[in-house]
Amino acid sequence: MRRYKQFLLRLVESCGGLKLLRWRNRMRPQVIMYHRITEAAYTTGLPPAEFEKQISYLANHFRVVSIETLVRELRTDSLQPYTVAVTFDDGHRDFYDYAWPILKKYNLPASLYVTTGFVNGDVWLWPDRLKYVMINSAIKQFTIAPLGVLSFEADKFSSSWNLLGDYCLTLTSELRESFINKLAQITECEVPLQPAVPFLPVTWSQLKEMVADGLDVGSHTVTHPILSGLNHQTITEELANSAQIINRELGYSAKGICYPNGRLCDINDDVIQCAEQCGYSYGLLARNYPITSKNQYLIGRLATNADFNYFKWLLNRHSTEQQQHYFN
Repeated sequence: MRRYKQFLLRLVESCGGLKLLRWRNRMRPQVIMYHRITEAAYTTGLPPAEFEKQISYLANHFRVVSIETLVRELRTDSLQPYTVAVTFDDGHRDFYDYAWPILKKYNLPASLYVTTGFVNGDVWLWPDRLKYVMINSAIKQFTIAPLGVLSFEADKFSSSWNLLGDYCLTLTSELRESFINKLAQITECEVPLQPAVPFLPVTWSQLKEMVADGLDVGSHTVTHPILSGLNHQTITEELANSAQIINRELGYSAKGICYPNGRLCDINDDVIQCAEQCGYSYGLLARNYPITSKNQYLIGRLATNADFNYFKWLLNRHSTEQQQHYFN
């Protein structure tokens, strides 16, 4: 089936179908979402070579602008054809090592939304911590409530990852931390206090260097919680404190908030109100969602993968169908 789909995509492109679709959707802005650019095992990152193919395609076929430009043009009804913005979440070290040099090579703007507690080395991103336990566990098959028997062997790793991640999304921040601690104990895995290889964060000095070269830095909160599960005061602290830390460390005002996990159910009216009150001018989802001047705190994004044909189809087709992503 995969080969058949690949054949169809190539056929559509060879007949000029992608060009026609791109022209048809030329006035629909798009925001692309990336996380990690790396070949490190178990990170679900995009290899640098594949990332460069995608960036080259964007440079040759689209008008790539900063997301601030995209938002401003939405507000002023001055949007230009074929507009795309490029965004990255979290703030891992490999953005500095691999993604930024490629973006500079093609002279394309991008925005990086950092979890400030992660960059400080104060907290793990919970998906990274979960995956660290899975990779480094001494016991590979075990039983844990309420999920039953799980295996971290290579042939079961992906399915166990999805099962555990989905379960963790149903928990509060406190219960999720407790569950991952319990998992580490059961599997005899000692988790370092600070993020470790291959989950290292970018440093503030690296961010300063990139900002000086044109990188836009936004907020991904302080600790990466699911915001809709928090009370008003805690939401405000996550949004306001992260902006203050970015300003203190970079001398730079974060204009956008990227909501952790980024499903519609992870954002409510209180979250949007807090974002406005904290001075953010827009908010990013981690799901495909229509981009209009009326929902600038619910800007949808497209998630890509290493399949270049899929990437081209995704951009040119520009459907608003929901995609399935995990743990953004």
